Amino acid sequence: MTPNPPQRPSFAPRNWPGWMAVGLIWLLGQIPQRGGIALSRPLGWLLMKLLKRRVKIVERNIERCFPGWSREQRDDVVRGHFRSLARMVFEQAWSWSASEKRVDSWGEAIDAEYANRLTRGGRGVLMLTCHSTCIEIGGYYAGRATIRPWLVYRPLNSPVIDWYSNRRRRRYSEGGISKRVFRSMVALLAEGGILWYAPDQDFGPSRSEFAPFFGIQTATLAALVHLVEKSGCAVVPMFPSFDEKTGRYEAKFQPPLDNFPSGDTVADLTRVNALIEEHVRQYPAQYWWIHRRFKTRPEGEPPFYD
Repeated sequence: MTPNPPQRPSFAPRNWPGWMAVGLIWLLGQIPQRGGIALSRPLGWLLMKLLKRRVKIVERNIERCFPGWSREQRDDVVRGHFRSLARMVFEQAWSWSASEKRVDSWGEAIDAEYANRLTRGGRGVLMLTCHSTCIEIGGYYAGRATIRPWLVYRPLNSPVIDWYSNRRRRRYSEGGISKRVFRSMVALLAEGGILWYAPDQDFGPSRSEFAPFFGIQTATLAALVHLVEKSGCAVVPMFPSFDEKTGRYEAKFQPPLDNFPSGDTVADLTRVNALIEEHVRQYPAQYWWIHRRFKTRPEGEPPFYD
């Protein structure tokens, strides 16, 4: 089963803001990597001044996830996170609009054969990742090294940007598939495709099970386990990262998970959260801390965010 990509929107006046945004994305994609990285520092500072509510969410998340850290350590990661968010703007534009030759020279995928070997054998692969600031450009390197994955994403409100992102992502994937079409995801995996999937967001108690993440009971999407159960696919972790010292990106694959699913959904989600946590501890500033990851609480617990 192959989902249909969005059709190109018209140039009607209602779509003009979207077309202007696409033009800006293209222009940002032409900025040299060094220039984008340099600009991310003042832009990160500006984001902290403009997004004060989000700063509080980031601070709260880091305070609870790293209770042994000093205030200076936490503040340094908060600042680094907003620099990473600013850099993400350029990374996304580069992934969609810069020449492939340029982007290829900035990073690589490591051990992609873990996924390719399974796909060549006819088995579907759920490429497990997490929401990091370099998720888009990490997907670029992962997709260029694997056998054409599909990317699970949330359709954008702007039909123009949604069309453009799907079109440009076809340089390194089959395109995007809405997270709302569960049956299509199962079908793709059952047919031997690769699906790039990040389960680490809070969508409420009806779709989640509580599993520990940084020692905190966290609402974790159970759809991950259901996808594997229904399709019979393998799960291959892949986590992207950016090395600030070298300016290089990596999309690092890990061996497929054995005995997954195990029949115990909470145990499986605990295992997935532990993998994500291990990666986040290596690159703490690059995790998606602006998300209210711990919003849903077990019954009887006080609110996590003031």
